[in-house]
Amino acid sequence: MLNKSEKLIIVGKSGSGKNYLLDLLEKEGLLPSIKVTTRPKRQSEIDGVTYYFKPLDEFEFLLESQKFIVNQEFYNDKNELWRYGILKEDFNKSQIFIMTPGEIEQMDMETRKKCFIVYLDIDKKVREDRLLKREDNNDSIIRRIEADEIDFLGFNNYDMRITDPLFETDTILSLMS
Repeated sequence: MLNKSEKLIIVGKSGSGKNYLLDLLEKEGLLPSIKVTTRPKRQSEIDGVTYYFKPLDEFEFLLESQKFIVNQEFYNDKNELWRYGILKEDFNKSQIFIMTPGEIEQMDMETRKKCFIVYLDIDKKVREDRLLKREDNNDSIIRRIEADEIDFLGFNNYDMRITDPLFETDTILSLMS
C-alpha cells in the first residue's frame, strides 16, 4: 500500500475512464473503495469486488442506520431507482474512490480537506465510443450522457482536471500528499 495521507477521489462523466484510472492506481498500491449499489450487476462485475450488490430494502436499512458517508440515487431509462453509497467504514480504510459531483457535495469541509479530487473531463465523442464498446444494456447511453451534462453543470470542486483520454498516473500521484 502506498503511503499517501490524502484520499483520492475520481470524478467524471460516464465513459471518462474512472474505473480504468482506479485500476491503474490500485496497481500502484492504493487501496480502492467498493461502493454499495442496488443496480443490476453487469456481466463482468463481481459482488464484493466491483460493488456490493444489495436489494433496495437492504440499502434503505443501511441508509436509515446512517452507515453511509455519501449516497446517491438515479433513475435509469426504464424509471427504475438505483442507489449507490460509500460506507463510512469503507471510507475510513480505503484510499481511492469514484464519486459523483452530488456525492462530493455531501462531504463536510473537514473530510474534503483530506481528499485530492481528480476530474476526468474527457471529450463527449470519446466517452460515447467507450460506452458503445461496453455493451452495457442496463441503461441508455443517451440518458447517461444527458444526465451527466446536468450533473456536471458548474462543477468545479476538484484539485486536478484531466482532459487527455490517454492519461497516466504519475502526475496524479506526485501531486497527492
